[in-house]
Amino acid sequence: MEENSGDDQIYIPEVVDERKPKLGMEFGSVDEAFSFYNHYAREAGFSTRINNSKKDKNKNEAQNGANWAISAFQESHNHPLSTHSKGHLLRSHRSVSAAKKALTQQFSEANVPTCQQIRLLEIEYGGSEHVGCTETDLRNFERDLKNEQKENILTRCFWMDVVSRRAYSAFGDVIVFDTTYNTNKYGMIFAPLVGVNHHHQPIVFGCGFLNDEKIESFVWLFNKFVDVFVECDHFV
Repeated sequence: MEENSGDDQIYIPEVVDERKPKLGMEFGSVDEAFSFYNHYAREAGFSTRINNSKKDKNKNEAQNGANWAISAFQESHNHPLSTHSKGHLLRSHRSVSAAKKALTQQFSEANVPTCQQIRLLEIEYGGSEHVGCTETDLRNFERDLKNEQKENILTRCFWMDVVSRRAYSAFGDVIVFDTTYNTNKYGMIFAPLVGVNHHHQPIVFGCGFLNDEKIESFVWLFNKFVDVFVECDHFV
């Protein structure tokens, strides 16, 4: 609803009375208060955020834990409000739930593009207004997930078993070493150390996974290969 006051225009949300904030209304926590007001804001057609919060020290906490209360409420706005069909696009009314985060992670690992992910969610939830987030929100979550994985990424790994050690002891006169491009989903380089047995068949002496092809990474790999035989009394 709109009201004119001179050259200024005032916008009053059309929300049923029982869902409007009222003076003296109490809440058990600031999160509970924000949740109530945010629901009202979505019906009204605007977004919300907590600018600051201050608890009344003079107010005694009741037995039900209600120690937050509405002391002022300005219903009118000096700007147009969003329509109900667009309310889901406002920032405070969007979030990527834990279930959607898990699903998005699975989609990403299966190389499903984000644009297709949001389409599947729209079909699942019966329309974009019911999904609860946008394609941008999913992209931001995927970006944050990748950044988190980079901080906890495995940089180097070496493997060798008993059979490989025995094979090296018998046929380790010549070692062939090469690396493969990091085509696996972890972005690591496969670095096998191989040889040939008396049947002219290739055998694996050991292998490593490296996150780069720098000199220090190769030095680490070769030293680790030698250390295994020193520890097992197989090094000559």
